[in-house]
Amino acid sequence: MNIPFTRVVGLACALLLAACGGQQGGDTDSSAMVRASSANFCTSIQGNTVQDRAVTSWKTAPGDALITHPISFLTVRQSFAPHWAGNVVRLRLSNRYSSLPVTFSNIHLAEEAAPGSADMVPNTQCLLTFNGQPSETLQAGETVVSDWMVYPVQAFKRLGVSFYAPGLTPQVTRHLNANEVLYLSLPGDHAASADGSVFVAAPEGYTANFLVIEALEVLAQPEVSTVVAVGDSITDGSDSTTAFLSGRSSPLVATDQRYPNHLQRRFNNAGMPFTVANAGIGGNELLRDGWLPQFGKSLLARFDADVLQTQGVSHVLVMIGTNDFGNPKPGQAPTSEVLITGYKELIAKARNAGLKIILGTIPPAQGTVTELVPVLHGTDAAKRSRDEANAWIRSQHLSDGVVDFEKCLEDKNRAGFLAAEYNSGDNLHPNPAGYAAMADCVNLNLFRN
Repeated sequence: MNIPFTRVVGLACALLLAACGGQQGGDTDSSAMVRASSANFCTSIQGNTVQDRAVTSWKTAPGDALITHPISFLTVRQSFAPHWAGNVVRLRLSNRYSSLPVTFSNIHLAEEAAPGSADMVPNTQCLLTFNGQPSETLQAGETVVSDWMVYPVQAFKRLGVSFYAPGLTPQVTRHLNANEVLYLSLPGDHAASADGSVFVAAPEGYTANFLVIEALEVLAQPEVSTVVAVGDSITDGSDSTTAFLSGRSSPLVATDQRYPNHLQRRFNNAGMPFTVANAGIGGNELLRDGWLPQFGKSLLARFDADVLQTQGVSHVLVMIGTNDFGNPKPGQAPTSEVLITGYKELIAKARNAGLKIILGTIPPAQGTVTELVPVLHGTDAAKRSRDEANAWIRSQHLSDGVVDFEKCLEDKNRAGFLAAEYNSGDNLHPNPAGYAAMADCVNLNLFRN
């Protein structure tokens, strides 16, 4: 059913939470809210008369359009945790990097039954529409948003998104390494089903990517705004769910242990009106496109799409540079002076857009090891460049603040190395305790004004 926007929002506000968006969690169970507001639950909103502030409750950054598993004539199910509560939501889909159009149908939003499960909570499934239609074709390079829909979400109350690929789908835009369980169904359209028995978990590290989905946006109160945390795999949360060298999944799968997740918890506990959007991409660099396509465009090149176009953005928290010095690629690695020039350009981009920008120092990376390819993060030259870049970050006054991630994560007895209690095992990526320490390192006073 489609009814006018103003009527839906008024009814949703009165029946669901008595205030549009802005609720940071609380004890109210969203299933109970669904039952209490069944007359309006799942109602799509037509028209372009949105007056309330749209902010980003969850986000990932698309990186490429290579696909590691066919999804033609299958249903895809993937889950995530919203960071900001609201009553009216929409989903952003991206075909940014595909050279082909793609069609998806019966895109459903539902509550996840348990973290990492393919099962959804019965009677919480809602069909998202696009201009009133149950399917959408995204042209090559196109990003679209669904119609707004009455659907109450809470902070860290995990959601599942399911969609059916009704035709040949050889190429789709993805975010590499979701740190989530991606489920693919047996052939057929199972998007509306709460039962997860027809879904099979894709192998972690093979196809555990976010496919097509880019953001969940909610209507919020005027004072709420979005902080975009942007950077490389350390922002993205690599090894927040896996013991890197052993390849064994940790018991923390699907429990949201990335540093932006922990930072959101701190904002929520402090009662501060910020939602954190994660725009990290594994392998990403500030100056040059990733040496593998899935590592994404350079941050300078993707800043407009991944930061400036994020709904409700007011602040950007940047930590980038370790891969500029450490990723193997043709030619010389950039000097610290060249990287600093890139930081200055990034600051200017944010300033020109009216955003506040906070720079983070580059974390320790001595002793870095990898399973697949040689990397240079642990060389003396890379350490020297990191030290020089970090010294500049600490001393400069161009940004609106600094977060000293290196100091918070470094082994007190071994300069340049991750502290053992924060080390995932590869000497480069923090473990869940390390990601929590990163969030604790952020001075919330940087955002209070």
